[in-house]
Amino acid sequence: MWLTQHHTAPSGAFLRTPDRVAIAGDWHANTQYGRMAVHHARKRNADVLIHLGDFGFNFTDKFLDGLQEALNDDELILGFVEGNHENYDWLLEQPVADDGLRHLRERIVHLPRGFRWRWGGTACLAVGGAYSLDRALRIPGTTWWPQEILRDEEVDAIAAAGVTDAMFCHDCPAGVTIPELARDRFGFPDEDVQGADRCRATLRRLVDQVQPNRLWHGHYHRRYQFVLDADGYRTVIDGLGRDKQPIDNNMVVIPMAALGTHRATRIAV
Repeated sequence: MWLTQHHTAPSGAFLRTPDRVAIAGDWHANTQYGRMAVHHARKRNADVLIHLGDFGFNFTDKFLDGLQEALNDDELILGFVEGNHENYDWLLEQPVADDGLRHLRERIVHLPRGFRWRWGGTACLAVGGAYSLDRALRIPGTTWWPQEILRDEEVDAIAAAGVTDAMFCHDCPAGVTIPELARDRFGFPDEDVQGADRCRATLRRLVDQVQPNRLWHGHYHRRYQFVLDADGYRTVIDGLGRDKQPIDNNMVVIPMAALGTHRATRIAV
């Protein structure tokens, strides 16, 4: 689908410490909205853009090339975690480069599940995936993929690397109140509602171990903030909206200092 000349990103571009970071929720392969969001990030003086999943679905050339053009125009690079509505069969076949990233275009990189990096003094962690509540309406291997779910063995491997400061997810950990969640679940099969809850509980188990200062997620299409006071740590959780919503619901742009450090947010016990 993508050409060889698109494979190499500008050397170390995503991993360079930015001054300002744009963080965006679900775009659902909406090229027009994605291009608009990229331009908005540049107007807000962002140096890099992190996308929180439900990004490219089937990763068509039209979508990737359209975003690449916008990213070139605005001299930005975009890194994304995988959502639940992504073609995992295709995505996971793409090679992981020496820097640990999948380079889908020169300025579009996938942050594999459990990928860690440092921006200055801030430790960052990418953990994509979520349960498709609407899977009963979808076709396995065509419009939903079993690789979407965060597995217990993945949690153990990710947690073994220790604590982090900033966490970028598609799903939201259990114990966080998401506005109007009950309404969104109405009418879906109980087994899928329970599956979504199990996936959130698995992510919470990871959060309890890596204890981030900040966590951003998409998936639920809500712009809100919640403070998770847990056993020995506190995490500020931000949910972001989707395409078709106002850009300020979908995206935040923050200074690098707002990502914080782990030392600053531990609760004395």
